[in-house]
Amino acid sequence: MRKTSMIVGILFLTASLSFAQSAGGGLSFFFPESLLEGSGSVSKEAGLSTSLGLGNFISIPVGFTYIKASGFMPYDETGDDDTLERIDDTIWYTADTFIPFLRLKAHIPLGPVFVEALGGVAGAWIVAPQTFDGAVGRYYGGVDQDVQYYILKKLETDISFGYGYQLGGAVGFTMDALSISIDTIFTDLRAETTLTSDNYYEAQNSGLTEGEKFKKTFTSRLRGISIGVNGSYAF
Repeated sequence: MRKTSMIVGILFLTASLSFAQSAGGGLSFFFPESLLEGSGSVSKEAGLSTSLGLGNFISIPVGFTYIKASGFMPYDETGDDDTLERIDDTIWYTADTFIPFLRLKAHIPLGPVFVEALGGVAGAWIVAPQTFDGAVGRYYGGVDQDVQYYILKKLETDISFGYGYQLGGAVGFTMDALSISIDTIFTDLRAETTLTSDNYYEAQNSGLTEGEKFKKTFTSRLRGISIGVNGSYAF
């Protein structure tokens, strides 16, 4: 894992130095959709990016952001992959999340001021999610008619590399080669998630029954809006 990360970093730096017309970074805050339902919290988001210009008005930004996300919402799929039924928003505490992105951005200069619109694809590398096993046991106990709840001895979480999209815009100003902007970006990401426990108990009306393997698969989804300040320098 460490060797792979070093290779990716070297390739990213090489591409930045060789082809980029501008590079920069910024700081933003992520407001998850789950706040509307009283769960999750606002998180600080940081990132790095580089951009390949295609003329004066179009560019291709590539980079990544990091967020200690609090606001993942799990869904069960109901037949159609695009139809997701919300389950329990209390399953997650937080998860270290890296979001690599590739965007297409339109830049419209209005003197020293400019406005931008962007859209593109994004990934989700979710590291060390903290899971509330009690919420998992209660939810799936409510789904299974013969079980009141599950008691999970040791819950393991496996989340695949996720995918999704981003849309947004910015307004800012330019001073020589330096540009400062206020950016707003909507993010929608999803990743397949599998929860397992080698040993568990089923709580039924007749008492506790021990089981050997608990396994459930669903979709984890992260949606929200980032608002932040970003700077870039044109080479």
